[in-house]
Amino acid sequence: DAPALKEGDIGVGMGKTGTDVAKETADMMLQDDNFTTITRAIREGRRLFDNLTKGVRYYLACKTALIAIFTLPIFLALPLPFAPIQIILLELFMDIAASVSFVAEPEEADIMTDPKIKFMNRSMTLSIFSGAIGLFLVVSIGYLYALNIGLETVKAQTIAFATWMLTHVLLALNMRSEKESVFKMGLFSNKAMIIWAGVSVAALAIGVNLPIVQQALKTTALSINEWGAVAALSIAGSFWKEWKKMIVKN
Repeated sequence: DAPALKEGDIGVGMGKTGTDVAKETADMMLQDDNFTTITRAIREGRRLFDNLTKGVRYYLACKTALIAIFTLPIFLALPLPFAPIQIILLELFMDIAASVSFVAEPEEADIMTDPKIKFMNRSMTLSIFSGAIGLFLVVSIGYLYALNIGLETVKAQTIAFATWMLTHVLLALNMRSEKESVFKMGLFSNKAMIIWAGVSVAALAIGVNLPIVQQALKTTALSINEWGAVAALSIAGSFWKEWKKMIVKN
């Protein structure tokens, strides 16, 4: 067996019954002498690759949107939409934590169908920029409109911050898959992401309404109508991707 193992693209040896020569020559050893273990290992590897792709796609979409959100007010000679402390919170708590929660994503049904998929392909690039554009538009619209109707800067910044946080959460949920609706996948099938989403929404509510936290985060309380506008913008800026999935599938 040793010459065949050496010539193969990947020589697979038996960990229990294989000879010493075969074990030394093989590129990979099956400790249980069961060839189905290879299939399980490939499936797990593809799941990890797929989830890494989702996490990176989401993270880069958020970073691209953040750059665009800051670029527009600079060109318009307006105050920046986020205070420095808010940016720190977003970097340390929102983006990284959300990206990590993609690790717990269950595998998709077609995970074994495309063995040659690339990491940064055209589909991923388009998804990054489409997600970034949606996030950029709703935050910018909410912020600029608030300034245009005469709201004070801290109020407009709070609206922008709340819109950013909520859209972040919704965008993460619908970026769990580029093909399947999050509702078909099961909203609670990724418990780590649901926990992160719940903590994020709770942190936003505390940051906007608790006076001692308001001072630290440079925020102010929002009215019911303002919260409604934030929610509407967040849904519009993220869940259009869900509608796109339904249209493409049909």
